[in-house]
Amino acid sequence: MTNKEIITYIYKKRNSLKENIDNSRMKTFLNYIDNPQDKLKFIHIAGTNGKGSTTTMMANVLKNSGYKVGKFISPFIISFNERIQINNIFITDEELNEYIEILDPIIQKMDKDNNAPVGFEIITAIAFMHFLNNNCDIVCLEVGLGGRLDPTNVISSTILSIITLIDFDHTELLGNTIEQIASEKCGIIKKNKVTITYPIQNKKALNVIRKFCLENNNKLYIPNLKLLDILKCNHSINYFKYKGAFYKLNLIGEYQIYNALMVIVASNILINLGYKISFSAINTGLLESKFPARLEKIKSTINTFIDGSHNLAGAKSLKNFLYEYRGKRNYAIISFTKGKDYKEFLKEIGSYFTEIIFVKYINDYKHSEDTNNLLKCAKELEINAISFDTLNDAYSYVLSKNNVDLLLITGSLYLASNFRDMLTKD
Repeated sequence: MTNKEIITYIYKKRNSLKENIDNSRMKTFLNYIDNPQDKLKFIHIAGTNGKGSTTTMMANVLKNSGYKVGKFISPFIISFNERIQINNIFITDEELNEYIEILDPIIQKMDKDNNAPVGFEIITAIAFMHFLNNNCDIVCLEVGLGGRLDPTNVISSTILSIITLIDFDHTELLGNTIEQIASEKCGIIKKNKVTITYPIQNKKALNVIRKFCLENNNKLYIPNLKLLDILKCNHSINYFKYKGAFYKLNLIGEYQIYNALMVIVASNILINLGYKISFSAINTGLLESKFPARLEKIKSTINTFIDGSHNLAGAKSLKNFLYEYRGKRNYAIISFTKGKDYKEFLKEIGSYFTEIIFVKYINDYKHSEDTNNLLKCAKELEINAISFDTLNDAYSYVLSKNNVDLLLITGSLYLASNFRDMLTKD
């Protein structure tokens, strides 16, 4: 199968979010392939924002320490294959085909029982098989949705758990209060292990994390911001000192410094557990880390960034970044997935832009928010906005403007992926 056929095969399976958050079917599925996850060691990462960046930084620190590291992330921006990596090398189409040949008879058998695995479960199973077949020393595993019932939460050999920033998202599935959402995220915490969490965590969420750690005999580590000195934080680099040591990040945005602190703390815990990790490996791993569509600067004739933020927490992080551009000629191209709280998102960052251009993302129009609804919301918020039918038209419109200081593509990871594809084709 070609890459497109592979994706079609995986996603033709039942794939509703409601079905995705029940890991009982995942356990049945993995039993058919002798539970490869039970033969691997994991660092499990859950949270609302920052999971992908944190997973990437952690994996790079371990890679630079000489370990063979599996990395599982979602969704994808560059290529479907980027979801499953070993030492930053994407799984190949040939390998994906081999795993699908193994899994297809099992999927068909489960389908006859009206219990076929959904797309995310198939991808997760392939990742476990791939990491085991390649003798990975450790796997950095990002949760897909929530935590407690997520298909990734079938693992037993967790070394430590990382809980990134918790905020409101997927409330229809995870709960309407921050405590309910935090409880779902904390479902990844295993007994008698170690948990690390974000240094500026919501107080209610932090109380839930503390409760889960106490109940599961986990020592909870929170980076100490009193020992942090941010030396430079701008649109090109982060430079900071923590516990007297200097670090650099190419990932931009102040929130990435806080994500990096969790990785630094985790690295020191791993050292205490017997892993051979040097300061140089930590520093190099952080510096080398790149993650697409996380305040990523894109080559263009104008100053352009793409960011996949799609919830209020993401908008707040963007607001800190946009402060440097306050009062300038800024434009944004924005799209949202249906069901997202776009009003709060726009309320947070709308005032920073001369004009916002709404579009639908290309991947799946039926899941993209109607631009008429977005225009109506912008009018209510007194935000200057227009819409275009295509991303290409929206981009051309901004390019036609004089003296643009900033163009930001945001609101959806799907839109970010579309924008990258469009520039590649051009």
